[in-house]
Amino acid sequence: MNRLRELGRRLRTLVNRRQFDAELEEEVRLHLELRQEEHLASGMAPNAAREAAQRQFGNETALREKSRTEWGWGWIEDFLQDVRFGARMLRKSPGFATLAILTLAVGIGANTAIFSVVNSVLLRPLPYPDANRLAIIWSGLGNTNRAPASNFEVFQIRQHTKEFDQVGGIWVTNGALPGDGDVEQVKVGTVTANFLPLLCPKPELGRFFAPEDEPKAPNAQRPIIISHGVWMRRFGGDRGIIDRVVRFGPRSAVVIGVMPENFRLILPGGSSIAANVDVFYSTGIDASDPLGPAYLRLVGRLRPGSNIARAQAEADSIATQITSFDGNSGISNFRLYVYSLQAEDVREVRGTLLFLFGGVALVLLIGCTNVANLLMARATQRLRETTVRVALGASRGRLVRQLLTESLLLGFLGAVLALGIGWAAVRAILAVRPPSLANLGEVQLDLRVLAFTFAVAIVTSALFGLAPMITVNRFDLVQNLKEATRPAGWTGRRWNSVLVSAEVALGFVLLIGTGLLMRTFVNILRVDPGFRAENVFTFQLPPPNYEMLRQLQQNLRALPGVESVSAVSHIPLEDTANWYDYYWKQGTPTELRSTVYADHRSILPGYFSTIGATLLHGRDFMEADDAAHEHVIIIDDLLAHELWPDGDAIGKKLNISDSPSGPYQFQRDWAVVVGVVRHIQCHSLTAIVRPQIYVPFQLAPRPMAIVIRTAGNVSGLTDAARKQVALLNKNMPVSRVAPLTDYVERARSESRFASLLAISLSAIALLLACIGIYGVLSYSVAQRTREIGVRMAIGARRMDIMRIVLADGFVSGLLGLTGGFLLSLVLTPLLAGLLFGVKPGNPANYVLIVAIVLLVSALASFLPAQRAMQIDPLTALRHE
Repeated sequence: MNRLRELGRRLRTLVNRRQFDAELEEEVRLHLELRQEEHLASGMAPNAAREAAQRQFGNETALREKSRTEWGWGWIEDFLQDVRFGARMLRKSPGFATLAILTLAVGIGANTAIFSVVNSVLLRPLPYPDANRLAIIWSGLGNTNRAPASNFEVFQIRQHTKEFDQVGGIWVTNGALPGDGDVEQVKVGTVTANFLPLLCPKPELGRFFAPEDEPKAPNAQRPIIISHGVWMRRFGGDRGIIDRVVRFGPRSAVVIGVMPENFRLILPGGSSIAANVDVFYSTGIDASDPLGPAYLRLVGRLRPGSNIARAQAEADSIATQITSFDGNSGISNFRLYVYSLQAEDVREVRGTLLFLFGGVALVLLIGCTNVANLLMARATQRLRETTVRVALGASRGRLVRQLLTESLLLGFLGAVLALGIGWAAVRAILAVRPPSLANLGEVQLDLRVLAFTFAVAIVTSALFGLAPMITVNRFDLVQNLKEATRPAGWTGRRWNSVLVSAEVALGFVLLIGTGLLMRTFVNILRVDPGFRAENVFTFQLPPPNYEMLRQLQQNLRALPGVESVSAVSHIPLEDTANWYDYYWKQGTPTELRSTVYADHRSILPGYFSTIGATLLHGRDFMEADDAAHEHVIIIDDLLAHELWPDGDAIGKKLNISDSPSGPYQFQRDWAVVVGVVRHIQCHSLTAIVRPQIYVPFQLAPRPMAIVIRTAGNVSGLTDAARKQVALLNKNMPVSRVAPLTDYVERARSESRFASLLAISLSAIALLLACIGIYGVLSYSVAQRTREIGVRMAIGARRMDIMRIVLADGFVSGLLGLTGGFLLSLVLTPLLAGLLFGVKPGNPANYVLIVAIVLLVSALASFLPAQRAMQIDPLTALRHE
């Protein structure tokens, strides 16, 4: 209780400081009056009585300070006093304050913006229940380590797992929008009954799937769950939608649930699962077909107390058991891989974000160095003030606290302004961010970002606040009283030069990284994707029948300005769909079958010429290449060289997966190679993922994308294409209408994003380094005015003075380049995963960046050198 009362008393004293001071002043006055009256009563004269009372009472000021210490918190009062003093000093130097605060605001604001992205993508948990226990399970077979799983494999994993309490799967394709009204193609997810509960606590309306909802017959009425968006735009948000029977493609379906408004699927880029799926229906899992198609992307929830390492060890054992089942004896290298869902989601963007985070950290360090230089120069200018304060009794610790408080005040003001700069920078980042970041959650300035901003402000304040302490630690009262009016010596300038060299070194490292990313982006722009995207227009359809597709091809070809028309199941560089399966040639031993994968694509005749691909050998498909005749395929040159490196692939046979009986009714089949096409970049502009096998549409009907090559910009083509589709089938929805160039630009977007931000950071770093060199040389010229005057008085020419000043800047720049070069040799190899067509130690990049830094250093040194040339010797000699 006593401690609580003491705490309350001190708080009241601190809050009611004016009242306390008034009461203390009154108490001191009363004590003096009482003592004076005592002396008067003893017969002293009034003046003598007053003087005796004051001698007896003691030093009033010291007693007041002691009382304040006893009744309050002296260190808080000292701190507030230092803050008020620091604010007054900043008001006296508005130029210094503005430059320091803006420098810090830019550095801290850039860190705030990038950290907000890092926080959203890398640090914030996924918006799912028990997100830290969610894992993605990939199948591995042959040359593919991130493949989907078959029903048989899912069944076996569920049967044998002890580390997962749930394992669910999803596959997404295109389908028709449920309900009556205008036809529209949407994303449709085929899920296991337990998949949605893994990622969502409960639906907004209705329920999730149950085991009894699994289809009993191919054409039976399906239970479906719809997205919040479909519910609002198709059914007007009608809460009576549950258990309503609606049209869904060629059959009817019953709506059993509506997903929450903010529900999104955040799965790895390689999963080909769109973030926004509009309709879900369930599929059954059994072990009836060990060689069935692998199509499900699996997500599992670890049991409490389990971890990824234990789950992976179990997965290795399960994979071994799967290969031992009858029917799978040919699969000799089947594997299972378990990864944290969060880690796998950000695998492709982690490197880019960490580079950018490192870049803004360098910018902040450069900003801190600039402010440290400003504070050192200011501390030298305040030498007389500091000397007087020490002479009056101020301790070295008190001076240090004052300097740190001023630094903290600058940091706080910089952080406040940085929040605005960070907010604007986040808006700019969101405007140019690539799709790989767009799907990973909302970027915002939350409490964690605010805490980070002010934590950075405190740390940076301590960093640049250390610089002026050099002056305090080397303080010599007697010497400074003698030289308070003289300019600073070599020691101060030396530390300024060291800091400038550090700025140049850090800027050089950032510029080297930026140069590498720019060269990477230029190399990506020069990549030949294997097709010509210009003047090619695309749109997508659900699975059509062959007669309709051929008729549509002919009708579209007759439109004005259209040169050719064809169709493909998967548009090159499309990110939300894929089809690949294993293959083998005749004579392959059983143990080597099912060991390598190739992308499979269903196409119409004329596809390669329409997109500008190169048919190297053989022929294109013909209308007669159907299921009733010999099955034929076209392969790419990578596959041809892999299987027949010394011979001709034409006429050879491959065992492939096709579905002549209907969409997704896969079967193994032998097909004859009739053509070889140059490889087309289907997944990335910078990596060859798999070779390619092209199958006639009649052998593999699927949802198709129409590709149209035009003679130029044809107006009204979109409406004309929709009209032609409606004439053939009014219930056939058209979706993803876009030029083919959009897919190419999307593939370039991540490299462009990294390059743009790196260029922005480098520009800031160069500007700050330029300001640093200019400020230090200007300060040096001002401090050396007398020296310059003496040199000119004894015969030095103005060009000699310019060379001296330029040499100072050149030496700082050269030392910085040397340090930056050594630092870059250590750091640039970390960028190897982000580069394409250029090595981290590229000599041309180093030569270019060295030239840029030297040029900037020369420009920053020129103005101070010119000012030094204009010094009047007579004025300079009177300067002291």
